[in-house]
Amino acid sequence: MASELSAMTFEAPTWGWISLAASPQGLRMLGLPRRTEQAALDYLQQQYRDAELALGAPFLLDVAAQVQAYLAGELEQIAVTLDLRGHTPFELAVWAAVARIPFGQTRTYSWVADQVGGGRGAAQAAGAAVGDNPVPLIVPCHRVIGSDGSLHGFAGGLEMKARLLALESGQGMLELNTAD
Repeated sequence: MASELSAMTFEAPTWGWISLAASPQGLRMLGLPRRTEQAALDYLQQQYRDAELALGAPFLLDVAAQVQAYLAGELEQIAVTLDLRGHTPFELAVWAAVARIPFGQTRTYSWVADQVGGGRGAAQAAGAAVGDNPVPLIVPCHRVIGSDGSLHGFAGGLEMKARLLALESGQGMLELNTAD
């Protein structure tokens, strides 16, 4: 029986190898850049063991082209249909809030918690949901920072988070907006 999930890896120059997985309903996973194609394939295999490689799939090729344009500083928003079935309503609400953070700006974990009605005390729960984001760059979790303006947790590492924020600032240095 054929898998419902199609997948591919591609290289984004100066960033690394990225993996994608999609269902017929939309993108399910975007794996942040890895140093090698094998590392990207290994991550894909860990997340979706039953995904079939489909290097010529039009939807995946479109996502890859948008991701490459974003990482080259040529695109501010990746516009694709997502398939986030199987995640909790809280996670979906957190990701929807994060998706509203404008390009080139940052917000704090407490801001995200406030957006989902959790108040400042829910910042840790919001942070956990941000960390579980299966489609980083599209849901721009790198734009979420600590209340003191510092960078905290990111699946791709803090160096990559800083690099993404610098890319969006267009200045090669970070200008963090810590206003809640």
